[in-house]
Amino acid sequence: MDGNFGLVNAGVYKVYNPHNPRTFQWSGGIQAIASYGKSGNAFLSDAYIAARIGKLEILAGQKNNVVGLMDTTMTSGSLSVAGNSRPFPRVQISLPEYLPLYFTKNFLAFKFSYSEGYLGSSNLNYGVEREVSYTYFHQKSLYLRFGPESGRLKIYVGANHQAVWGGEEKITPLYKLEPLDAYWHTISGKTLNYKKVGNHFGTVDLGAEWRGKTWSYFVYRQNIYETGSLFRIINFDDGLNGVRIKRIKPLPAGSKSFALQSFLLEAIGTNSQTNKSPLSGLAIYEKGNYYNSYIYQRGWSYFSRGIGTPLAPASGITRPTLPVNGSEFTNNNRFWAFHTGITATWQKTYFGLRGTYSRNSGSLLSPFDSLAEQVSLALTAEKNIKLLNGCSVFSNLTTDFGHLYPTSHGLIIGLRKSGFLD
Repeated sequence: MDGNFGLVNAGVYKVYNPHNPRTFQWSGGIQAIASYGKSGNAFLSDAYIAARIGKLEILAGQKNNVVGLMDTTMTSGSLSVAGNSRPFPRVQISLPEYLPLYFTKNFLAFKFSYSEGYLGSSNLNYGVEREVSYTYFHQKSLYLRFGPESGRLKIYVGANHQAVWGGEEKITPLYKLEPLDAYWHTISGKTLNYKKVGNHFGTVDLGAEWRGKTWSYFVYRQNIYETGSLFRIINFDDGLNGVRIKRIKPLPAGSKSFALQSFLLEAIGTNSQTNKSPLSGLAIYEKGNYYNSYIYQRGWSYFSRGIGTPLAPASGITRPTLPVNGSEFTNNNRFWAFHTGITATWQKTYFGLRGTYSRNSGSLLSPFDSLAEQVSLALTAEKNIKLLNGCSVFSNLTTDFGHLYPTSHGLIIGLRKSGFLD
């Protein structure tokens, strides 16, 4: 945020061999990121070890994670856990790839994940104690795919559930809630004195993909649920909607002509934050106040940066003239945003353009006096060269202008090398 004069991102990974017939395989990785500007900064992003037994994977450590249906390469960011959020330590058991059910003749496949993560200490918004020394991040997901892997049409449906919890013996001392009891309340959604234990957030996702001879077409929807019951009431107004078109037929070898590779359009809305009866339209339960928590000041964050969509930023990076409430992580979780991404190739060079336009209204406790409009743009170019036995040079030009963030511009020029060490 203060500007960088240099940035280094380096990692070493042991990956699974898809052609290895062994039932047991292991993988691992470590990635370090360092920057130098007005001050230096360095940290580990990925640092994990994993083992796969057949299709089942067990992972320990911190690894980049994305939750939800979307196009992961160009999206504005998943609502629950976005790909640009900083990984936190966790233990996870999962089926990371869709497993066909043979008794359905591979028409139905599923994947799932279940993990427990550690976020560290957190300040509290109320109670005798003002801080708990530990908070955890519970996450689980289940997704189904209808249609064989080789088929042209696939339908996706699934849901994910996340919760920040921990320190209940200090938060609710009168109930003498032991950690195991608090954990059960968290994962099951069971209420305590008519309230949920922990800060919950999740989405119910739907998607469909059609694969033609040259292009694939993918549409998806992430529908938010937070307060109230997932199985009784759903907030139909808020969510992420997206459509992506992607080239799947390779271009002729050596082609230098201009060619569109992919296109994405998303519309994201979070203004309602109210569960309503689909029959009467009456509001049920209180406002959601997404990504904030009435218990934990950290809200939906790790190292003071958001875990969910980047469109709900930390209060500290918005314009200093905008309202802020000390009990909230973000002062802008009510917005409408339109996001697009385009990639193309020309003269053996990759080009990418991403743009976001948002109309921001603030948060439940920090409403803006008027709509704060914001535009963010990023233009990328990358070309392969023969240096170092094959690498690429790239540049990235970005700009933010509007009334949500301070006006800023950035330019990156860099060198990227990836591949096998042997």
